[in-house]
Amino acid sequence: MHSFLIVTKNKNKASSYISNFLKEKEIHPIDISLHSFEKAMGIEDVRNIQKTIILKPFKGKAKAVIIEAYENITIEAQNALLKVLEEPPANTLIIISTSKKELLLPTIISRCKIIELEEEIISISNDDASSLNDLLNIILSGKTGDKLKIAQDISKNKNETFLWLEKMAIFVRQKLIENYNDYKYSNFLRQLQKTYAVIKSTNVNQRIALENLFLSFNPYV
Repeated sequence: MHSFLIVTKNKNKASSYISNFLKEKEIHPIDISLHSFEKAMGIEDVRNIQKTIILKPFKGKAKAVIIEAYENITIEAQNALLKVLEEPPANTLIIISTSKKELLLPTIISRCKIIELEEEIISISNDDASSLNDLLNIILSGKTGDKLKIAQDISKNKNETFLWLEKMAIFVRQKLIENYNDYKYSNFLRQLQKTYAVIKSTNVNQRIALENLFLSFNPYV
């Protein structure tokens, strides 16, 4: 088997696993090619990957091509990638990392050895709770400038954005348990989850999505 699919929501965890995996396979760093995409992966991206795949290793007997498929991949691109997976070079390991298998066609999944990494349970420390409470108060009833500053600060890194949204969702659920008659918490949690899904599944600018959530949220709608 020359093709592997690493499944985890934590991109850093995937990177760490892949790094250790390739060390075990004795793949020299110069023979590792990483393909990561800020936007949806298209057919032209796959063509560029194909150009990399046909190259011979520089230092060792084998090389590795890593594809970070954490954003949307067009159907055309997936069909092109499928052709690569059907006849990979004997000296090449192809490693695809993704947050969930459902993002990929079943035909692609069937061509790979699936490695699902255990997800870490997200915990909220006392410091986290204090910070989240302060931010939640600003989001619910603070000034526009302060809300925009929060969106700017938490949207600098996509993985950190997801982690913040997940922690805030956990925190708001707890607030909802403590204040089950306060509709602003249930309404905000619903909008928070929608925003998370949009950022996760589309190419929307995450800062703009957060600004829209914070500025347009009506606690009683």
